[in-house]
This record gives sequence, structure tokens and C-alpha cells, in this order.
Amino acid sequence: YDEICCVAGEAINPSRNLPRAVIASLVTVTILYMVAAVALTGMVPYEEISETSPFPDGFRYRGVEWASHLSAIGELVTLPLVVLVSIMAQPRLQYAMAHDGLLP
Repeated sequence: YDEICCVAGEAINPSRNLPRAVIASLVTVTILYMVAAVALTGMVPYEEISETSPFPDGFRYRGVEWASHLSAIGELVTLPLVVLVSIMAQPRLQYAMAHDGLLP
């Protein structure tokens, strides 16, 4: 969501495309979050869900070690990608701030 707003200046028709992109990303993330929550609470009793690594522990709780390892690897790969995407919009954001006089 943040990155869509930061790179809005690159859009061809931002007044039309930006609201669509924001709504589409929010709807997609909300649906995926709800599906993941239902799947996790279906695998493990609510009181036993791990706060630090819920899906690998949930698969381990059910005895599916390969899925536990796969989801743990997925967590390790995804975290740096989130940081990379966050850094992607920084030049555009800093340019806009400097253009507005907020940066020297």
C-alpha cells in the first residue's frame, strides 16, 4: 500500500489508476490475511499458536515437517524482499520532499 502511494508520480493516469491500485491491494491483502488466519486456526488450537513463527510451528504441530521447513524458508526469503520493496520508493519520495522544500 505504501509503495503504491510513493510511486504514484510514475503512473500514466494517476487520478484513475491510483484509487484502483490502492483498493485492489487492500482487498487482496485482506482476503489473503483472512484465509491465512482461518487456515492457521484450523491447524492449531488458538491458545497454542506461536507468536514468533506461527505457520512453521503449526505444520510441526500437525506432523508435516516438509511444510514446516518450506514455510520457514518462505519467511526467511520474504523478509528481505519486504525491505527491498520499502527501499525501492525512497528516491522518488526524497525527490518529492526536496522539490517541496522539505529536504535541503
